[in-house]
Amino acid sequence: MKNPSSFLLLSAGFLCLAAACSRLDRSDEAKSGTVYQVKVQTAPARQCHFRKQIRVQGTIEAYVFTNVVARAVGNMDLKVDDGDQVKKGQILFTIDQTTLKNRVAQAEQAVKMIEESLHTVLQMDANMAKTQLEKAQKDYNRNFKLHEQHAVSDNTFETFELALDNAQKSYEKVLAELHFTEIKTEQAKLDMAIANKDLNDATEIAPYDGVITAKYHEDGEFVSKGMNIIRINDPQQLRAACLISAVYFDAVKPGETPVTVSFHDRKLEAKADWCSPVIDPLSRTFTMRSYLPKGVPLMDGMLVDVDILLAERDGLGVPRDAVILKKGGRSAVFTVQDGKAQEIEVETGISSDGFTEILNPEAVEGKDIIVSGQYFVNDGSAVNVTNAK
Repeated sequence: MKNPSSFLLLSAGFLCLAAACSRLDRSDEAKSGTVYQVKVQTAPARQCHFRKQIRVQGTIEAYVFTNVVARAVGNMDLKVDDGDQVKKGQILFTIDQTTLKNRVAQAEQAVKMIEESLHTVLQMDANMAKTQLEKAQKDYNRNFKLHEQHAVSDNTFETFELALDNAQKSYEKVLAELHFTEIKTEQAKLDMAIANKDLNDATEIAPYDGVITAKYHEDGEFVSKGMNIIRINDPQQLRAACLISAVYFDAVKPGETPVTVSFHDRKLEAKADWCSPVIDPLSRTFTMRSYLPKGVPLMDGMLVDVDILLAERDGLGVPRDAVILKKGGRSAVFTVQDGKAQEIEVETGISSDGFTEILNPEAVEGKDIIVSGQYFVNDGSAVNVTNAK
């Protein structure tokens, strides 16, 4: 086997020899007055349609959904399961109604007893008290005149006066009792309405056509008021939600910015309908949502591509590779003038489809731009245009 060290030394020797030959050749070329020319290719600046677009991933979500909660207490009879399609008005679950029905019956009986018994009796007493009051008033009026004529003694007149006062108080007492009974009747009716509401709350129905996407409790469980039981989504009303870098916060305009939602081989045109008014300080992103047409073949939770068109316009452009980044963040292109490369500083805009927009078009309009070999020239370098495009 050959010695590796000897092989490396031999290779290094060949490289040094080649470099020396190259320097001798360039020295000879300089002595002979020959000018070294960089081979380049050129192409004219041209009108292009520019689109500034970013692509992010989004999630499909239903924006019409309901977490159905228990509004009564008791054992639950669940009538639906995960994934079930339901219609508006369909019963979703019921809660044990035995106790609630008994409360309704008791409340109805209380109302009936007050209205048909107490109220009726008190009304009769009020009528009798009123008749007695009228009789006492007439007796008092008649004896009042006789007393003025001294036909009735003071003692006898005082008897009629006391009878009128007692009749007046008895009538007022019955009226007070009757008014109190009316209040009790209204309270009993209110208790009956609450009992009926509790009974109605023990049956939950679907608020709209949808699909059951979550089930938080099982059939037969004891549930309390306010507990989440199931979740219903409306699969016809969907939106695409995505997170976007904060650098594009000012560029995305709610209600204006066009959006394309892509999944498999289908595309849906939409808009940026809503954007978060704040930027998340941790991820430096903000949320954008786009509402989709009804009936699209998508499902809650699907992952989609979202293309956001930030800007679109026509303008003068050059091939993207023709633009050279210079020190200080400057951009430049090279043209050919009298066989030499001429550097032109340019202001760049949107880059799309292999072309870069030139925002100062007067600098390059009508000129051939070096599109190949541009990395090997400087301002004033001799060039040889070999294949103009």
